[in-house]
Amino acid sequence: MHFKLLVAVGMTGFLLLAPVPAAASCCDQHQMDILSLLPWEDDPMLANDLQLAAAPPVRQLTEVWFHRPVFVGNHILQGRYVIEHDNARMERGEPCTHIYAYNNQKLPVVGFHCTHLERDRAGKNTVVLATVGDGSMQRLLEFQFAGEAASHGVPSER
Repeated sequence: MHFKLLVAVGMTGFLLLAPVPAAASCCDQHQMDILSLLPWEDDPMLANDLQLAAAPPVRQLTEVWFHRPVFVGNHILQGRYVIEHDNARMERGEPCTHIYAYNNQKLPVVGFHCTHLERDRAGKNTVVLATVGDGSMQRLLEFQFAGEAASHGVPSER
């Protein structure tokens, strides 16, 4: 009996150390594959704790191209920019989102407090724009980073 248990533990350890092909589309999927090999998969409390252990990054960045003029608050942007969301700034009560010109990421062009909106998990970085007026302008409504189940709403005015 003890020998079978020892062999089972040894095989589990071997499986955990074996290389796994990177066919998963994201880290969560890979983590679920590992959980299916472990003996505690039938314990939902423990499995949920393991899945929630991965914290989101403090800073997230995405590059955007605004081909037409876009209102972001009271600012008008057009061209290539970087949107940055910083959870540490958000926790301190500071504007958590900054938008930088792509070629100068030291001084933000726009900064604001975003509003978290529940959305389906995004497979890629997305930006939601709305047409304003006669169609020559747009307004940035929200943006979402790949893998997140929440979107970041943009205030209409500062």
